[in-house]
Amino acid sequence: MLPALMEWLFYALDLHLFQPHDLLVVLVLIVLEGLLSCDNAVVLALLVKDLPPEQRGKALRYGIIGAYVFRIAALFLAVWIMTIWWIKVVGGIYLCWLAIDFFRKHGQKKDVDRQVKLIWGLGAFWSTVVWVELTDIVFSVDSIAAAVALSKHLWVLILGGLLGILAMRFAAQGFVKLLELFPRLEVCAFAAVGVIGLKLLLEFPMDAAGLERRLPEGATYATAQEYRQQLDRHLPPHFSIPHVMNVNLTAPEGPKRERFAAGKAGDNEFADAEAEWALHHRPFIEIEGWASSLVVLGIFATGFLRRKRE
Repeated sequence: MLPALMEWLFYALDLHLFQPHDLLVVLVLIVLEGLLSCDNAVVLALLVKDLPPEQRGKALRYGIIGAYVFRIAALFLAVWIMTIWWIKVVGGIYLCWLAIDFFRKHGQKKDVDRQVKLIWGLGAFWSTVVWVELTDIVFSVDSIAAAVALSKHLWVLILGGLLGILAMRFAAQGFVKLLELFPRLEVCAFAAVGVIGLKLLLEFPMDAAGLERRLPEGATYATAQEYRQQLDRHLPPHFSIPHVMNVNLTAPEGPKRERFAAGKAGDNEFADAEAEWALHHRPFIEIEGWASSLVVLGIFATGFLRRKRE
């Protein structure tokens, strides 16, 4: 029984397709996850900040364990996960509400501590763990799409993603420490959270609003590259700054699975095309992760202007 299970895992994770350059892809995924998770780390730091100091690291650890489980399951269902557009919309509404609620109460006395937002009747600690997990789910949609575009080997995606999440956990813990040292940092962090929430809302898929364009009848494709070429030729973004942002007043039609070859090779090509569509062509406004991370870090960095006085 055990040997059969090990053999199944060996092939399910694509370990039989191992090549030395896959290790470089793992490293790229770790760096990518780290660079694109600055906004996630800021949000996580604010979520755990209202807990007692001795519970913050524990809440992050438990929440990240749940994130590991979800990320592995999501990678097996990557194509389906990328189509669940409402996850980011709900997350954007929640993050905008967090920012608005903070600034609405910002005039209160400083000795009045904010309370952890309880959920489902849970206590403060476990409510925070759930919020950490739900936040990772929101941010993982784009992370999964970006990872699928880099590699089709499941073990590469899982290892790179999990190590990237671990790096994000330590980054979040570092942000918590900074929030203790720099009092103005919290205001800037919530401003950054509002910007992150707005970004998620601006990524609303235009096809969900009924605004969709079709490829011409003669436009055919059988690979992800050919699908991208057809979009660039017939249905390009309405406004684009290459490698920075795209504005799509209408969404081009997504790739059709039946146009790709049968078998795993066709599945991989379809997943690649689906990732391209979901990341760059479907949202109303798509801002590249590195650009939004720079904006978030810039807003966050203004909180260092005045250090906490002992």
